[in-house]
Amino acid sequence: MEIEIVKIELFCIHCNSNKETEHELTYISGKLIKAECLECGLILKFDEEALLLIYSKDLVGRILTKPKRIVDEAFADLSKLLRTMPLRIITKPKRIIDEVEK
Repeated sequence: MEIEIVKIELFCIHCNSNKETEHELTYISGKLIKAECLECGLILKFDEEALLLIYSKDLVGRILTKPKRIVDEAFADLSKLLRTMPLRIITKPKRIIDEVEK
């Protein structure tokens, strides 16, 4: 298990200042598990299961709204939709699989 600590300047939601503060990000095996503000000490922990739940809800929402977005796209520019649709139909499943595997 590889642990990596990275220091970076970010805006802190707790400090509520108009400037960036130094934060320490902790990764374990390439996954962000903790962010700590070195100014105020606020620690945000990231639960992989909770993040996966949020992501899966987002993905399902995007899949369910795809038909409406395609209709909107058809009204906006039908010729572009007709030109790009065949390739998009072929590549979309692979793009979704690649996104989920990430």
